[in-house]
Amino acid sequence: MTSPSAVSRRTVAKGVAWSAPAVVLAASAPSIAASPGDCYVFDMWSSNGRQPINNNRDQISGTVRYSPNNHQDCIADKNQPYPYDIKITVTLDPSVYTGAFTYSGPGTATGSGNVVTITLPFAGQRPGFSNQWNLYATTLSGVTKEQAKFKASIKAISYPKAKWKIIEPHNEWMKNRTTLSYDY
Repeated sequence: MTSPSAVSRRTVAKGVAWSAPAVVLAASAPSIAASPGDCYVFDMWSSNGRQPINNNRDQISGTVRYSPNNHQDCIADKNQPYPYDIKITVTLDPSVYTGAFTYSGPGTATGSGNVVTITLPFAGQRPGFSNQWNLYATTLSGVTKEQAKFKASIKAISYPKAKWKIIEPHNEWMKNRTTLSYDY
């Protein structure tokens, strides 16, 4: 018989079983947060002004740039290649857009409803490299460029170890601009 103050092997085994998965998960989770010596500066902005809507097609374009060396304040070797691709979403307001689109630019674009996810190829690229993308979104019948203005929301959603800054000046085709998003 064991004394009341003694801890049984079964109790110890239960404690290990409960704590082990948490320790494994914490140890295996990749760090996404930027840390000194291990981050990369990016900027994004709308590339073109509002074009007329022709045949119910609105051109939405943007640029994402791995910013030049003078903005790489968080990596020791300011010419390091970026090791990942970047993903952005374009959310199309259903009061203006049907959800149908075509894509022109580097990488790929996939859609689900009125949300388009664009994967831009940045892996292996050095500072100064940029990707310009063009999305041709189908509008509802009779929509004008004025009605479509600021009805597409662009947002960076996957950017491991990236630090975002606004480097390019603001233009009249962007509203609600943050370092990671804007309305076009």
